[in-house]
Amino acid sequence: MELIAAVLTQAITFLPLAFGISISYMLLRATDMTLDGSFVLGAAVFARFVTAGISPAIAGVCALMAGGLAGILVSLIQRGGRVDPLLAGVLATFILTSGNLIFMGRPNISLLSQTTLVSTAFEKGQLAGWLLVAFYSTIFCLIAMLLIRTRFGLMLRALGDNPSLLQRLGNPVEYYRLAGFALTNMLAAASGMLTAQTVGYADIGMGLGMTLTGIGAIILGQQILRVIFKSANFRVLAEFIACLLGVLLYFLAINTLLRFDIDPLYLKMILGIVLIIFLRAAVNPNKMRNTA
Repeated sequence: MELIAAVLTQAITFLPLAFGISISYMLLRATDMTLDGSFVLGAAVFARFVTAGISPAIAGVCALMAGGLAGILVSLIQRGGRVDPLLAGVLATFILTSGNLIFMGRPNISLLSQTTLVSTAFEKGQLAGWLLVAFYSTIFCLIAMLLIRTRFGLMLRALGDNPSLLQRLGNPVEYYRLAGFALTNMLAAASGMLTAQTVGYADIGMGLGMTLTGIGAIILGQQILRVIFKSANFRVLAEFIACLLGVLLYFLAINTLLRFDIDPLYLKMILGIVLIIFLRAAVNPNKMRNTA
């Protein structure tokens, strides 16, 4: 039961970030490394505002808006397609690393003695607290899912598949690029904000490797669903389920290895090898069916 509880609690706070990565990766066709910085930014803004005496609700809204501004930043860097999205994300992350530290004023801000969005629920018990965290996490993802199911989502998909065609049809490409990256980075900020409240602090290094971890998790979930349903088409609900499944499996693997006393130095290497083996086993049958 301890293993299951550890996996669920870690997956709950990570889910909005994973879904944001999925939107960026599958719809916008971009690997946005800015999400690492936006994750920390959401935690930093929330922690700094709450410790300054600002209402947790207002601090939460400000954290989401800060994540959206980070998405606008990376969109402006790659404006007009002059800068590769991956490079733009790296550059934006560099900027956010310094920006987060300047905004926080110190590398770490404690929230243990502060009233947050979920602290009152945790005072009633661990179950009540995690149910509230799960509620917030689900709401953030649900809002994103509803947006993607509208015309806005169709435009984002067109932007990722063929931005030139989108422009020829008279649609503002840069507007949708800006809005798309703002959405994904807001989800990352939401994840950071929830994580800071559950662990009790915001730290400048808490977002290190989050994007790569999320990519591995969602690819794992996607491959499992594609093997089961024999479909590679993008569907919003399926992508969300893939994110949830991949995140659960990832943290299950992490916690299982830790319980076998595996040296933490080897964790990512072992998980990377396992993921490569799984992906090759999952992809090869698809190729065989296509060539048959």
